[in-house]
Amino acid sequence: MKIVFKDNTIRFSRMLSIVDKFTFDFVALLEKAGIKYVIVSGYAALLFGRARITEDIDILFDRTDMDKITKLYELVLEDYWFLNAHSLKTVMALLNENSSIRIAKKGTISPNIELKPAKNELDNYSLINATSVIINRKYKIEISPLELQIPYKLYLGAKKDIEDARFLYDIFKEKIDKNKLLHFCRKLGVTDKVRYLGD
Repeated sequence: MKIVFKDNTIRFSRMLSIVDKFTFDFVALLEKAGIKYVIVSGYAALLFGRARITEDIDILFDRTDMDKITKLYELVLEDYWFLNAHSLKTVMALLNENSSIRIAKKGTISPNIELKPAKNELDNYSLINATSVIINRKYKIEISPLELQIPYKLYLGAKKDIEDARFLYDIFKEKIDKNKLLHFCRKLGVTDKVRYLGD
């Protein structure tokens, strides 16, 4: 798989999985509702070919887009359902409490989307500095910048997260800004874990 990373945009082609299609379809709803988003955590590694299972796709969205949640709610109800909410009022209450909402295709529970509002400086940085990923010249999604994504996976610290971090670093170490990566390692208090990335 040839990956081209230029001008904060990553391009490549590959066969799509069920999780990929599910993710792209849901992102299309976010865009239709006019909601600014960024994909974070495990799916970012799977996107580039890491072979492991994930049941949820973590997506942050811009808090200033809360007034657009009603539109998203209506779009979701066409083909999806909320796993942890039974009304628009409940959805809004959860998001206002900085809790996440979980969304899956009707009749299923997995894979599912974990949609949560950006709530801190690093979340907002991810939204503002998102990296675009274009797959098969057709599908476009936004992911957290790798210089933050990799340290965040080290911060989570589970074996699968450290393996995700190493996987992403191995692919993109010649393209990412290593000074930024170290900056976020310091902010997250994981400079002692940089050794897990290798050279």
